[in-house]
Amino acid sequence: MSEKIEKLKHLLPHLLEHNQEHITEHKRWVTLCKEAGLNEVAEDLKKVVSHLEACTPYFEAAVTKIQKL
Repeated sequence: MSEKIEKLKHLLPHLLEHNQEHITEHKRWVTLCKEAGLNEVAEDLKKVVSHLEACTPYFEAAVTKIQKL
């Protein structure tokens, strides 16, 4: 197996986890912005969260596929 594929086998789960951490952190900031009355900023960050959540299934699929190699 190529070195690059082996690297991907270790990297992709990390990227999935990292994406999840970003989602959690951004959700925290949405709450803090709302509490501070920064509703428009909170709405923008909610959109960021939505896009990051949309990426999750693709990361999961990539992890599943790479682990089968």
